[in-house]
Amino acid sequence: MKKISLRSVAVITGISVALLNSCTGKNQPSGNETVIKVEIDTIQESDEVSKVEYVGIIEEKSSVALGFPVLGTIERIYVSEGEFIRRNQLLATLDKASAKSMFEAAEATRKQAQDAYDRLKSIYDKGSLPEIQMIDIETKLHQANSSFELAERNLKNCDLYAPSEGVVGQKMAEAGEYVIPGKTVLTILDISTVKAKFSVPENEISEITSGCNAEITVSALGNKKFTGKKIEKNVVANPISHTYPAHVILSNPGKELLPGMVCNVELGMSKISKGIIVPISIVQTTADNRKFVWTEKEGTAKRTYVTTGAVRGNGVEIISGLTAGDRIVREGFQKISEDDKIAGK
Repeated sequence: MKKISLRSVAVITGISVALLNSCTGKNQPSGNETVIKVEIDTIQESDEVSKVEYVGIIEEKSSVALGFPVLGTIERIYVSEGEFIRRNQLLATLDKASAKSMFEAAEATRKQAQDAYDRLKSIYDKGSLPEIQMIDIETKLHQANSSFELAERNLKNCDLYAPSEGVVGQKMAEAGEYVIPGKTVLTILDISTVKAKFSVPENEISEITSGCNAEITVSALGNKKFTGKKIEKNVVANPISHTYPAHVILSNPGKELLPGMVCNVELGMSKISKGIIVPISIVQTTADNRKFVWTEKEGTAKRTYVTTGAVRGNGVEIISGLTAGDRIVREGFQKISEDDKIAGK
């Protein structure tokens, strides 16, 4: 019988184990580990002007409510809503029958008082009329003049004229309607310049200054664009929405911008010099309120903590934690964990 030494068995066993390991893949890099596909962007420093957009509405520069300062029945309204009017244009009239009658009576009374005064004044100057009678006739003449001036003013006030050029906003009364002083008959809108009014969230209001560039796009005018002259903002927030009212002033020489038109307001914010802006949607927050983004380093997902700055539209400024050249996971970060293998799509 042939003998096999223990040393020979050990060598054979070692070779067998080595071959087995080779076949099963042990001691090799894990080539079948799952690689998660995500979208990756490389960070670049930005020196461009940050822009934000808001939905706004066109409003008139100012509005004035017009009415008659006297009682009466409206005889006629000469203008329609939306009609452009000029300064001193006749807009409406009251029935003048009563006012005209009172004016004619006051005019006759004044003439009589003036004639009486002229006749008695010559007598008084000759010393043939007591002073008390002269004082009485002077008083009657003064009263007659005052009544005449009031009747004349009331007759003139039966006509309603435009104080300035503009466009008729609303008709608040109709012909045949009895009106009292203070009752609004028409509203007149000044649209020589207009305002594009919008609301700004409280976390963005500090970024808006009068020096921001503003471009207004109006869909009702075929997406025509207008450049803003000046930006003004309110310092009192809406207590419910926590937004601040703001508006852009626009020249309107062609009177094509009308109150009520919806517009898109695009503001060019302050210039960011050598700054990093990332989509605000990729910034995550931990339970202890630390902010982070997912980055890719050598094919591995890494949680990178950051310090954020101002919100700029759909982006947020990164103050620290990221540098130019870092690769951030823009989409698909919801399905990854620390040290997962990842690759761009």
